[in-house]
Amino acid sequence: MNTKLAFAGIAVAAMAVLAGCTGSVGGGGISGKVSRAGGGSAGGATVIACLVEDDCETYSEAKAGSDGSYTVGKLEGGKSYVVLGLLDTNKDGEADYLGWYESVEEDPTVVKAPKSGVNFQLYELGQAKQQLEMLPKFLR
Repeated sequence: MNTKLAFAGIAVAAMAVLAGCTGSVGGGGISGKVSRAGGGSAGGATVIACLVEDDCETYSEAKAGSDGSYTVGKLEGGKSYVVLGLLDTNKDGEADYLGWYESVEEDPTVVKAPKSGVNFQLYELGQAKQQLEMLPKFLR
């Protein structure tokens, strides 16, 4: 896998999400708390739940509250999603932090909606680049 191409794909997706593009669906939700690795607030992070079934063509998003709590709503119950988070700390329209929910180290974990307690951390993009090789094919 070409890590630069994968990173470019995530960066383009992150910019689209930060610009407000969304492909919404209807139904249940996924909720939890997002934080920054090493401390610091992840308040205002964009949290995305993308549908595995269609290679993330369909997704929904939410903004994390000041304490990092989020709820991504309007998801189809029983469907499988991957949950990602992006944070633009310098407000330039590009993600500075990136992360995803994983229940086992280094693998994004598929979550079926509705689901609560989906907590995860965001990493500075330099650290996140090292993890991009772990992303499944549908996120590349």
